[in-house]
Amino acid sequence: MAINDAMKFIRDSQENSELRKEVNQCKPEELFDKLKDLGYDFDQAEFEESVNMMHLKCQFEEQANRLMQTDMWFKMLLM
Repeated sequence: MAINDAMKFIRDSQENSELRKEVNQCKPEELFDKLKDLGYDFDQAEFEESVNMMHLKCQFEEQANRLMQTDMWFKMLLM
């Protein structure tokens, strides 16, 4: 399911610097194809929905801040 893939990517990217490095090397138009090759099959709208769902579940400000940093990083990759 795409939403689950997006949430897994968010969690994995927060913990795995190698994943972030690999994704950082992508051109914006290649990003979702690269993510699919890595096992994360979702689109931008599904990513946004995942962020919103995860944000609602944050119990601490630190968790919410980290999630918003990941969201901002991902949006910058699309520019």
